[in-house]
Amino acid sequence: MTRTNIASKNQIIESLDSYNIVMIGAGNVSTHISRHFHSAGHQISCVYSRTEESVQRLSGELGVPGTSNMEKVPLEADFFILCVPDHTVAEVAEQLQGRKGIWLHTAGALSMEVFHGITNEFGVLYPLQSLSKDRNIQKGHIPFLIEASSLQVMERITALVLSISERVEEVDSHTRLKVHLAAVFTNNFSNHMVHVAQQIFEEAKLDAGLLDLLLEETFHKLKEMDAGSAQTGPAVRGDQETMNKHIELLKDHPEWEKLYTFISRDIERSRE
Repeated sequence: MTRTNIASKNQIIESLDSYNIVMIGAGNVSTHISRHFHSAGHQISCVYSRTEESVQRLSGELGVPGTSNMEKVPLEADFFILCVPDHTVAEVAEQLQGRKGIWLHTAGALSMEVFHGITNEFGVLYPLQSLSKDRNIQKGHIPFLIEASSLQVMERITALVLSISERVEEVDSHTRLKVHLAAVFTNNFSNHMVHVAQQIFEEAKLDAGLLDLLLEETFHKLKEMDAGSAQTGPAVRGDQETMNKHIELLKDHPEWEKLYTFISRDIERSRE
């Protein structure tokens, strides 16, 4: 994994011209990176989405052309960035065939080889962040993992990304898949745990806002120490009596009980 240093960033930015970018997709990822590229001075020449409402929302926000008709997507741009679900990237790429520019997808779990044989210049631009279009994230607060079909393409992708972020890592598809897996544990699974906790509070007719400070301390502590050292709770202490009481409370929620039991055992195993 190679991190682009600040000296390299400054050299690249000094020589950077505005890029012409076509955004394919208008969902969470496209919304965020389109905003950032637009504010960095790049030209978003078109926003495409199969959903007309999504096109109007994002193109209207940015004041740029938009379309839900693939035939109206420009034939040439510096970058075509595909922000679409993993399982549709190959299909959309086939529809884009013949267009000239560097093609990028933004998926964490998909090889860049999905473009092989369709276009010659391609790569990956994966934002390592949880993105929701209705929540703004400050420019520069999204790390990017990038991959490219050639050194020349890598240099251009790097220049593009460094215009909106100081954290850029060059990784291959296999490493990126591992990062994506770790991100699922870090973000998606932890979010689901909080969702379960909120439902427990709701059943108890308690304000789930009582958990806010606990959540803040949990993630603040993880910035200062490794997760293993930060772990607390009955499983770490081997407090089976307390765990049995919790399991009894979950008898009406067998899936939560399985989750509680499995994770507690894994915490215990990690302390051995």
